[in-house]
Formats: sequence, C-alpha cells, structure tokens
Amino acid sequence: MKEKFYQQKKFYWTMLTSILIITVSLLTHYEKVVLGTGNAKVYGSLGIVFAIGLLLKWKFVREILALITLIGLIGLIFIIITSKELTQSNGILGIALLIISYLLLFCKPVSNYLRS
Repeated sequence: MKEKFYQQKKFYWTMLTSILIITVSLLTHYEKVVLGTGNAKVYGSLGIVFAIGLLLKWKFVREILALITLIGLIGLIFIIITSKELTQSNGILGIALLIISYLLLFCKPVSNYLRS
C-alpha cells in the first residue's frame, strides 16, 4: 500500500516552511511593510504556488525559494541600513525570512523530504 504524502518522514518540517512562505507572501502583499512606498513583495504572487510545489516535491523548488528568500533578506537589510529606522514589521519580516532561509538551506528534514 502506498504511503500518503502527509505520513512521510520529515513532512511536518516542510509543512512549517510552506506555512511561513505563504504567511510572508500574504503579509507583504496586503500589509505596508516598508515605510514610504510600501512596495516590498518578497515572493510576489508566486509564493503560494512555490509553497505548494515544496509540498509536492517539485524539482528545484527548494533552490529557487532559497534564492528568492536570500534576495529578499538582503533587500530588507539594505532598507534597514539606509533608512536607519527599524520598525516592528521590518523586524518580524526579517526574522521570518531568516527562519525560512535556515529551513530551506540547512535543515536536513526538509532536504531529505524533497529527495525522497
């Protein structure tokens, strides 16, 4: 009998990563994160699609998400340095991006789930 995808080993770490990606995607889409313009969409409209692809083990989705996350994190650091003002929303977004990048790049359960 074939094992269901949510019963596979390491699925819950990947689910946590997907939930964080969807949260950041929706947060930056509907909330004004950056002072002034408010135009800081980390994943854009594709965040939900990439999160679903992560659960369905699409090829190269982990690497693409890690690259987008690191670019967003570098952009956020640049915004904080140039504005010299750390708002609560910038801090929360930065922490969420750090957690997502850790889970995508260095967490063994997520990489093992995607390889299986």
